[in-house]
Amino acid sequence: MNLPGSRLAHGRLHLLLTLDSLVVVLISVNRKAGGTLAFVADNRFLRWVEIDNMALGLCTVLLYYLVTAHLVRDGRPRRRGGLLALGALFTAGAYLYALSLGDHEVTNYLHGRFCAESLPSICRVVAFNDDVFSDAVFLAGFTVLNTTVMLAQFLFPTDRAPRAWDNVLISVNALFIAAGITANLAFENAGFDPFVVGLTAVFALVLLRLSPRQPVLRYYCVAYTAGLLATVLIKAQ
Repeated sequence: MNLPGSRLAHGRLHLLLTLDSLVVVLISVNRKAGGTLAFVADNRFLRWVEIDNMALGLCTVLLYYLVTAHLVRDGRPRRRGGLLALGALFTAGAYLYALSLGDHEVTNYLHGRFCAESLPSICRVVAFNDDVFSDAVFLAGFTVLNTTVMLAQFLFPTDRAPRAWDNVLISVNALFIAAGITANLAFENAGFDPFVVGLTAVFALVLLRLSPRQPVLRYYCVAYTAGLLATVLIKAQ
């Protein structure tokens, strides 16, 4: 991946981050498009919006893995045993992320279809899984996966400093993530999400202070700081 008049120091990383931005856009389109509300099968066990979210969740985890693997291959090891720790973290994060989607997509569908007007005992259980438990597990998995990526960059730093166009593309892709964060925090019931986003932004800033030339740490700083600030500004209006 090259731009006219300028060479990129991290072309493959930009490609992976661009694919991540594309998945964020597809997730937003899937949630808002009316066509995905059609039932998947005659027994109406789920709608396409839930199936699509599960498929896009798989794409998300695969991209986390590809970014982490790229950072490990591209960098030089700073800590012995770092690879084993990253593997354990990624496995835990992927499990929690998948568990949350499996719980949330099914219970969210059941909650909306059968429990909108009454709350018998089974509906209280469904609602708790939909609104509380699955969200907590999602935040845990999401945080662990993002922590894995940032630690991969920190423990296996690259010797190639980002060039001008690298920084531009990093910022552009980070703003897509910031837009997704803002959409979830500013226009929906956020719960504990702002605290998780804030902690992730602080963690990224600390790592960037310790390793100021690492592109993925810049990416996370821009994405989470911009998303959090935009949310605060919208909420303040």
